[in-house]
Amino acid sequence: MERHGQAASSGSKTKAPGSAGGYLLIDIMRTVHGAYAPNTDRFGTRLETFFIGLCVALADIEDKALTVAKIAAYMSVPRTTVIRRLNQLQKWDLVEHRRHRYYIREKTLNSFIGMRSYRQVRHILSKAAEELTVLDTLTD
Repeated sequence: MERHGQAASSGSKTKAPGSAGGYLLIDIMRTVHGAYAPNTDRFGTRLETFFIGLCVALADIEDKALTVAKIAAYMSVPRTTVIRRLNQLQKWDLVEHRRHRYYIREKTLNSFIGMRSYRQVRHILSKAAEELTVLDTLTD
């Protein structure tokens, strides 16, 4: 993303109040993309895939498992698209399929790269929390 010839980044000192949430989301998705997507995939081309993977991960964390139909309904995405995205996540060894339900592969998430990604995301969240506290000081 560029504005007026300068690259916009989460490290920028000129963020408008309230924009921290947007940058937070982008930074987290970049970190996850860098950790799990093949180097040949450009950032942005697989965001839908990662959001579908996030649905699977959140359900798995809550000891639930999702079907294609539930993911499609939640994400408002056609079932065929969900199936393609889940197949991609399976090829990347991030998701496994058992009895019409999908689960996160803990072995992949707990790998060295996964743990490094986790630390990077924690750092991003800490910075965002600091930036968001500024919003608490603003008057209406």
